[in-house]
Amino acid sequence: MLKDGSITSYGFFLVALVLFAVEAVRPGRFALWLGFAAFLTGFVASVARWPWPAELVAFVVFALLLIPCWRRYERKPSGSAR
Repeated sequence: MLKDGSITSYGFFLVALVLFAVEAVRPGRFALWLGFAAFLTGFVASVARWPWPAELVAFVVFALLLIPCWRRYERKPSGSAR
C-alpha cells in the first residue's frame, strides 16, 4: 500500500468501500461521511503524490469539513408531510 512514501490511492478507496459497507450493515450515517472523506482523499492521492502523513492529514481535514454536512443532513425532518 505504500509506494514512494505515499499511500496509494486504492488504499483510500478500499477504506471508503469498507466504511460504506459498515454503513450498509449498521446504518448510523456517520460512517457514510467518513467514507466520503476517504473517497475524496483517494481522489487527491491519485492526482497528487503526497507523503503519507500529508494524506492522513488530508483525510482528517476532509472528515472535519464533512461533519457540518452530516449534522445538517441529520437535522432534516424525514418524510414530514403537511
